[in-house]
Amino acid sequence: MKKEETKKKKKRKIRWQIKFILFIIFILLYASFIGTKGVFIKEFKISSNKINSNMNGFKILQFSDLHYKNTTSNRSVINLVKKINLTKPDIVIFTGDLIDKKYNLNNKEKDFLTNELKKINPEIGKYYILGDEDKKETISILNVSNFTNLELGKQIITPSLNSQILLTSKKDVEKIDSDENKDIFKVLTIHNPNKFDKDLQKLEFDVVLSGHTLLGQIYIPKINEYIIKGSYKKNYKVINNTKVYVNPGIGTKNINMRLFNHPTIYLYRLEGKEH
Repeated sequence: MKKEETKKKKKRKIRWQIKFILFIIFILLYASFIGTKGVFIKEFKISSNKINSNMNGFKILQFSDLHYKNTTSNRSVINLVKKINLTKPDIVIFTGDLIDKKYNLNNKEKDFLTNELKKINPEIGKYYILGDEDKKETISILNVSNFTNLELGKQIITPSLNSQILLTSKKDVEKIDSDENKDIFKVLTIHNPNKFDKDLQKLEFDVVLSGHTLLGQIYIPKINEYIIKGSYKKNYKVINNTKVYVNPGIGTKNINMRLFNHPTIYLYRLEGKEH
């Protein structure tokens, strides 16, 4: 009897071990081949007393960290552009890392990226900043694709009468007079959210749009906090009166996996706050 019970226990143990191994294999396959595919859209409403009724519903689309040719294929780029245009944005902002640092583009791929990014068709304009992995070819591709480089100077957009939005980058903030622009809705674009330091916080931006972290690629509560470096562990944080958004990006880096954290673009809808 004891031998039979021992055999049964061993069989149960083996069955659980097999189930656990199969579960791990499933998770790895899912994270590698499903989690990295598709493009999700996440919407945020941003209210401010600097937004008047003429600006209500103004749409800002942000995408980030494409890391083209790592897990981001040509099909992924085509799908991304279609998803962006479906939102009918007023402006589009790219916050860095277009091409994976380990990959060297050939001319055909450069032409492909340029032609696809040209198809992004917002109502007013397209803007970009560079990421830590971007090279000269990124600048060339984005410029030819009709994106404006915010690192070369701030942009003031006038969506309608008596309404303005100021777009800038970390490289151009020293030219911003906080008092002069106190009534303008101010948006700072910065690739790495951890570089939104105390000096920048003093300039009282309304919104900061960033990327870089990919939100850890693998999102598991508690564990995720150890994966992401820096103080921005989630997709949203308020510093004083500034709303800081961290975009999870499209591609991958270091490990070619995404788990519970699909490629995502952010759509921000502006709305006035009643006094």
